[in-house]
Parts: sequence; structure tokens; C-alpha cells
Amino acid sequence: MRIPASQIPTITILLFSLLLSPVTLTAQTNLSDWSRLNAVALGSKLSVKLKDGKTVEGTLRSVSDSGLSLTVKNADRELRRDDVRTVHEISKKSVKKATLIGLGVGAGAGAILGIAGDASNDDGFETIDNAAAAAVTVLGAGVGALSGFLIGRSGKKRVLIYEAR
Repeated sequence: MRIPASQIPTITILLFSLLLSPVTLTAQTNLSDWSRLNAVALGSKLSVKLKDGKTVEGTLRSVSDSGLSLTVKNADRELRRDDVRTVHEISKKSVKKATLIGLGVGAGAGAILGIAGDASNDDGFETIDNAAAAAVTVLGAGVGALSGFLIGRSGKKRVLIYEAR
């Protein structure tokens, strides 16, 4: 079963659009609401930007109406609410998501290369050509998954929790 050459670009565009489209599933709440910090788990890593421009990174110890307490380099640090400009929660990026995206992109690229190489000649070896196209697809998927894993493992995600008005 061969895919007509005219459908390959359409299939490729649809595949990339599906894999790379950002899907927002959660509603955005008011970022200037200090009580949002109460929902953050104690021990979470936070990055707090102060109104004087300095940034403090540490793990959350406690939150009160007047401020928050962090552990910074094994020392406790109290930050007043009036001094805080923004608070971001820092977590690791999903390795699973990056690996799956890399797998899909690699398999798509491998399939395109395999089909392009297969379509270039009609020498009567269609079975061997199809097997080679499948092998290039699997190889591309493996390389893509490995690349996605390495990229995902090294990244950090910053989620804005609070922003002063």
C-alpha cells in the first residue's frame, strides 16, 4: 500500500500541527491573588522576584497573609508581601512529553525520508524498498525519542503563581 505523493505534505502538516499545538486545559485565575500561594505545596522550589529587582530562589517553608518564608542555601529567609513583585514555581519539565514529541517528529521525518527514497526508483524491488522505508522510519523515531528525552531532562518549567499589581 503506497501513499500517493500528493498526500504526503498534507499528512505531514497535520501530524506536526497535532504534535506541536499547545492545548490549554486549565483556566487562568487572578494572578494578583496572594491566597494562590496557599495552594503551593510546602517544600516546592520557588523563584521570587522582589520589587527592588533582586531574585530569591529557595524552597517554600510557609505562607502567611503578610509574607512568605523560604529556605535559601540552608538558611531561613522571610519575605514581606509588600516587597514581592512575582512568584514562580520551578519544576522539572515532563520528560515523557518531550520524548513523545521527539518520537513523533523523528518517525515523521524518517517516514518522509524513507518514502522519498522509495519513490525515486521503480526497479522492481518494492518489498525491499518498503522494508528500507520502514527501517528509516524506526531509526528516525529512535533518534527523535532520544533527542526529546535529552532535551526534556535538561529543562525546567516556571509557572507564574503570583504577580503584584
